[in-house]
Amino acid sequence: MTRCFAPDGLAAALPAQADGSRRLVAYSGGLDSSVLLHALAALEPGAQRLGALHVNHQLHPDADRWQAHCAAACRALGVAFQSVTVDARPRRRESPEAAARRARYAAFAAALQPGDTLLLAHHADDQLETLLLNLLRGSGSRGLAGMPVSRPLGDGRLHRPLLRWPRAALQAYARDAGLAWIEDPSNAATTADRNHLRHAVMPALRERWPDVAERAGRAAAQLEEDAGLLAELAGLDLGGAAIHPPGTAVLPMARLAALSPARRSNALRAALRARGLEPLPSGRRLREFARQLVEARDDRGVELQWAGGVLRREGLRVWLLDALPPPPQTPVSLRPGVDHADACGRVWLSPVADAPGAAAEGACLLSAAELAAGVTLEYRRGGERLGRGRGRRLTPLLQARRVPGWLRPRLPLVRAAGQLVGVAGCHPRLNPPGLEDVAAWRVCWRPAPALLPGLVGHVGEGDL
Repeated sequence: MTRCFAPDGLAAALPAQADGSRRLVAYSGGLDSSVLLHALAALEPGAQRLGALHVNHQLHPDADRWQAHCAAACRALGVAFQSVTVDARPRRRESPEAAARRARYAAFAAALQPGDTLLLAHHADDQLETLLLNLLRGSGSRGLAGMPVSRPLGDGRLHRPLLRWPRAALQAYARDAGLAWIEDPSNAATTADRNHLRHAVMPALRERWPDVAERAGRAAAQLEEDAGLLAELAGLDLGGAAIHPPGTAVLPMARLAALSPARRSNALRAALRARGLEPLPSGRRLREFARQLVEARDDRGVELQWAGGVLRREGLRVWLLDALPPPPQTPVSLRPGVDHADACGRVWLSPVADAPGAAAEGACLLSAAELAAGVTLEYRRGGERLGRGRGRRLTPLLQARRVPGWLRPRLPLVRAAGQLVGVAGCHPRLNPPGLEDVAAWRVCWRPAPALLPGLVGHVGEGDL
């Protein structure tokens, strides 16, 4: 028997609303979001804090027509309408579905103000499909828990109030209310995994087990509880610092080494999730990295790279990093008034006269004569020496300053008159003696965000 859906039942599934906050429905114009928006408008007629947010992915010839349909439906309901157009083109090795989702959720997060709640119309059948997809992908307990009822998003929260009801209940409501909705033709194509489950697998499951969505919902709720307990265990194992957003970029190796292999993998997974380094690496790769952490020699670097980021052990520290940019290979000329931007950040020249304390603060400084003779920006290739004549080997200098190994190839180096004279952003002990006496220009560096965790304590504060 299909559970009936009505506005009164929806009220119990809604989170409390703070004074001055808004409820926004993620409104595609399809059946599910049309039902949710209509029921909310019926529940609170004339509500000033109810709105609809439509994302135009520009992926279908009728995308603009769908947007116009949503705007007209909101006018008829007296609901504020907002539309956002996004670039949903896939990145390298990204599926069209994943690209659309990424763009959509970025738009959702940007639209939310503090205290706002974004309501999504995912229902019980969607939850079952998600559980089955994650099962086939080999996901762990968190993946098998399906979609969470609620979670933080941007400055607000995301909430799914319809997870108790199957799609058939929403169809019955839409029929009785005389709703008109959009049918996206791509939903009928069975080439996508989710659509194949929906059209080829789900009917067979319902024929054998009519309440399969409800059963899956109970299993998902239990697995979500299990995943929460694993997160709590990771907090105990790591002292809590690594699993509370925004999460730390460094984990203590000694603490990880004291854990059992299973708890070590669980702790790493929780820390990666807290740092936002998703999608996470596969369980197999993460377990192998966790094993190498304690079995490899202390002088051997251990690293795991995947689409979401980098895990790297150096000595007694384990770094959790965003995907690192590759250092450029070709030197470029530095000139006043011309900024140079590359994957590792932005470099420019600033007159010392504009910042009289620059020499005292510590920076890579250049004389007017050196600049006139030509100055280039380059990145490490190995064996560099800093200063006049034979100079001093750069590697021991950076090691003495405890600059992590993964960061060193991404530090901009400054060469004048054939000599390596400085490292952008670093303190004067890395600059050649006497250069400050005739300094006219300061080399400034704004590093790429992915490099910031390794820069704390190693660069001049004024350059960040």
